[in-house]
Amino acid sequence: MSLLFAAFALCRALNVAAAVLLFGAAAMLALGGAPRLGRDAEAALRRTLRAAAVIGVAAALCLLPLQTASIAGDWGALRDSDMLATVALHTRYGQAWMPRVFGAVLALAVVLWVRPGRPWVLAWVAALGLAPLSLGGHAAMHEGWLGAAHAVNDALHGLSAAFWLGSLPVFLLWLAAWQRPGNRAEATRALLRFSSLGHVAVAVLLFSGVANAVLILGAGRVDPASDYQRLLLAKIVLALVMTGLALVNRYRWIPRIRTQRAMALHAIRRNTIVELALGAAVLMVVGFLGLMSPL
Repeated sequence: MSLLFAAFALCRALNVAAAVLLFGAAAMLALGGAPRLGRDAEAALRRTLRAAAVIGVAAALCLLPLQTASIAGDWGALRDSDMLATVALHTRYGQAWMPRVFGAVLALAVVLWVRPGRPWVLAWVAALGLAPLSLGGHAAMHEGWLGAAHAVNDALHGLSAAFWLGSLPVFLLWLAAWQRPGNRAEATRALLRFSSLGHVAVAVLLFSGVANAVLILGAGRVDPASDYQRLLLAKIVLALVMTGLALVNRYRWIPRIRTQRAMALHAIRRNTIVELALGAAVLMVVGFLGLMSPL
């Protein structure tokens, strides 16, 4: 694996991770049904969201030069303005890259200048920023109606994954708020809303993931020697472990909060942090998968 390939994959992963956090956190704050706790959580996450937005813009700007250098097979292409312009204006990658940069810049503007208490604005903008991700990569391998279906499925897969993973920091803040008696009723309502929406997101994620694998690999095209398929299997395993942890939290530990509070809260917090770490690993894997041939 070349240094250029690794740098490109890391940049892709950082760009996606920033969009995931911005969309998931903002969407959960907007849909949580807990206005006061939502404002508190938004204030607690403000610096993190700003940092994510800055990283998202920086990573998006790096993608085109790295794509150009990858095409040329030469780091020197990073400074070749003619090649950069050609890739930006005359390739499908460039056509997907420009709205990607615009979405990242718009998200940064919202984080910096839209006043707190309006998370739905950031949620919509971040969703628009995630949409161009479905226009490139393996979603661009088909034409016509199949290409459109692949892009729509890819968008659903990305949005559901972003909602689940990006909302976990908000969940941790609301879990902490639940421990204060004055917040308990509102925090309970928010946590139940998180659970309901999380079930929907995970279901959409799993079904769209299966559809994505079929669209990319085709039925029955399993090759144990394929680096792409081995990495895809690692992604699937990580996602299933995350799903298992979420189910354990929901059906084992949450019902025990009233009878085994300290143990249950510790277990839920620990499992959620592990989910976040596994999610970060999934995003890193995604960064590499988008650059690899599935054949």
